[in-house]
Amino acid sequence: MKWQGWAWLLLVWLSISQAWAADACRSSADSNACQLQRAGEASCSDVRLPDRPACLQQFTPAHNCKRERDSLACRALQQAQYQCSQLQGLARRQCVASALPAPSCRPGTPPERCQALLTAARDCGALFGSKRRQCQHQILQQADDGSAQR
Repeated sequence: MKWQGWAWLLLVWLSISQAWAADACRSSADSNACQLQRAGEASCSDVRLPDRPACLQQFTPAHNCKRERDSLACRALQQAQYQCSQLQGLARRQCVASALPAPSCRPGTPPERCQALLTAARDCGALFGSKRRQCQHQILQQADDGSAQR
């Protein structure tokens, strides 16, 4: 019974925070930040409420990429969202994932591992949260133990 109370409280908080974000966009002078927020929301429009925060985190670009740890990836996500602006939901997530540049491998990484990373980026790009991590883990695990070659 106690977890149900927490779940209810979390759902109320999420709905209030989404309403607040929408109101902030209506009154905000920074229209670029609002456009990026709406792009993330359009990418996650078909996602159930409990999974929406992970989706928004994955597909909502920061409005100031200079403050981000990986500013090139941030700019690439902004550009990908712009290129896919006519789509919604899963189709948009797939479009964004395909528009993002392939991840680069560190020097000294074995070629098989690099190929597995590229495969994981391609196959798991439209997923988010724990489903994305599981997909990537499975692909990398297959590459590490050679089960994909059997």
